[in-house]
Amino acid sequence: MISTKINQLLLPFLFALLLAIASNLRIGKGLNNVFYIILSPITTPTSKLRLFTENKYSWLKNISGLEKQAREQKTQIARLLSENEFLKQAIVDNKVSENLKNSFKAILPVRISGSTGKFIVSSSSSLDQVRPGQPLVSGNVLMGTVLEVKGSAVTITPLDSEKSPSFPVRTASGQKGFYKFIDNHSQIIDVPSQYPLVLGDFIFSEPGELFPGNLIIGKTIRITTINQEPLQKADVALYDNLGNNPENLAIITSP
Repeated sequence: MISTKINQLLLPFLFALLLAIASNLRIGKGLNNVFYIILSPITTPTSKLRLFTENKYSWLKNISGLEKQAREQKTQIARLLSENEFLKQAIVDNKVSENLKNSFKAILPVRISGSTGKFIVSSSSSLDQVRPGQPLVSGNVLMGTVLEVKGSAVTITPLDSEKSPSFPVRTASGQKGFYKFIDNHSQIIDVPSQYPLVLGDFIFSEPGELFPGNLIIGKTIRITTINQEPLQKADVALYDNLGNNPENLAIITSP
């Protein structure tokens, strides 16, 4: 019984010893190849498994590092995008201020930030000086008036709105009247008949408490009254409107 167990242990020992001797002796390329062929079914899967495991471990480490780098890059990109947008707005605001500083005493550069049923504008500057009724302009073109100020947003009533207020205007030929949006038409109304309206005449704002003079509104395209009527009126084609997404918008806070 003991002899049998010794024989069972001795055989693997001798086989291992033989392999060790063969690996250290220079017994020829042919015999080495024989040993390689014999042991290949055992060693090859083990080597492949070890290589696969090492590659997976390395890949997992790299993935973890890449995720951390990606988060850091997203944070940096977000900060850069925000700073870039602020600089863009500041440059535009400064350009608008430079272009209009000789036309009005004080303005607030703004940009359209919403138009779902009503136009909303915002600014990178304080809204403390903004009041209802103040004009919104694009350059020297009148676009609308301030309806209300709420938080950081200003609601604008465009000229082509039934809610647009009436205000005094004049034509390039000198006729004076009022601007009004009636029945889906922009009009100049209440012009005395002794000063007949002229087709194609440009319409400008008259100076007032909130309005400066000479803001361009549009031009007459159709006279809708006859000469015998005491007061004339005509349809007006607006020079521009907020629906066209005009640039260089500003609220005139002091005409």
